[in-house]
Amino acid sequence: MPIAHAALFPVVVSHEGKYNRYDRAKGSWMALPLIKSLQEKPEREPEINLLQVQKGRELLLVNCLDSCFGHVFTKIWNVYLLKKKFPTKTLAVLLPARCSWLINDEKVEIWAVDLPLQEIDKGLKHLDFWVKAQFKRFDRVTLSEVPVHVDQEQLDFGKILQAKPFDLVDFGRLPVQLTFIWRNDRFWLNSRLLDLLHKASIKFGGLSLLRGLFCYQQARLMGRLFQKISKVLPDANFFVTGLGKQGRLGSGWQDRRVEQIDLPVEREWNEIYRQSHLVIGVHGSHMLIPTALSAGFIEILPRHKLPHITEDIGRHHKGRMSHFLGRFVDEFSGPGLVAGNVESVVGEFGRVIEVTKMEYSEERKFEKVEG
Repeated sequence: MPIAHAALFPVVVSHEGKYNRYDRAKGSWMALPLIKSLQEKPEREPEINLLQVQKGRELLLVNCLDSCFGHVFTKIWNVYLLKKKFPTKTLAVLLPARCSWLINDEKVEIWAVDLPLQEIDKGLKHLDFWVKAQFKRFDRVTLSEVPVHVDQEQLDFGKILQAKPFDLVDFGRLPVQLTFIWRNDRFWLNSRLLDLLHKASIKFGGLSLLRGLFCYQQARLMGRLFQKISKVLPDANFFVTGLGKQGRLGSGWQDRRVEQIDLPVEREWNEIYRQSHLVIGVHGSHMLIPTALSAGFIEILPRHKLPHITEDIGRHHKGRMSHFLGRFVDEFSGPGLVAGNVESVVGEFGRVIEVTKMEYSEERKFEKVEG
């Protein structure tokens, strides 16, 4: 069946598991979970709820089950695009229950698996039986592909996230707001030694012992970032959102971090993002929603993540504004470089937006003459 997370390569495995063949360089993180699922019995038997039941003869199913929120979110984008393309078909989406709030079309059937994201890749008992039982309600079933690189200009993030994205008309009118997206397993360290220690802790299983050190360094860099930006933008507001409260922040940051995410927290964070001139954070799935709602972003990109650049970016602007408001800096960048990018975006926005408007107007005029 033609689905997976960009798995464009063959995987061969023997029944007893002694022989396998796949692209080690590109496919191990996708191939190994598949092989493991074939060799081991599922561990969990979750409750699966059928929501917004639809009637019809032909089913189009979108499988968005994944243990990574970013993968789930980008797969869900296909639901909205397919609904436009096939309005007469019955569309159903299989997804983790905690992500059901991202489906805002009452005509889309939801198959919600009530299990924490991190538990989903351990295998789900009787999932096959439950899904096939739903298939019997239809004369024909089609399983959709779920590409994660889609035309985002066709997506209405305001509808999907139930929060209106930052309107660039308000960029110069509203007090400057900057939001750092915290994560307690990916860090801004700006140190080759600490970076090596971080990678070693992941490989050899010592991250829990060193997490406090990494959080301390990240909070320290954020303190220096606050000082540098405040000198240039003294009236700016600074927020922090994200998972995990380890790491003491300076007094300038308004701390909105939590230990556990639920729907009210998602709503509160979305309000912060949609009022943010810039969101700042390390590459990862936690950047998707913030970048979909804010005016712009500064992403700290680890070098080993270069092949995945832009995969965690939600909203895109037209023309040069996309590059002006979307900045990527190296993982070893210091507070000075990040602050410099903030100053550049805020200080030069008015000039760049006027040039962009003028170019767009001239382009439209040319199209009209040619037409």
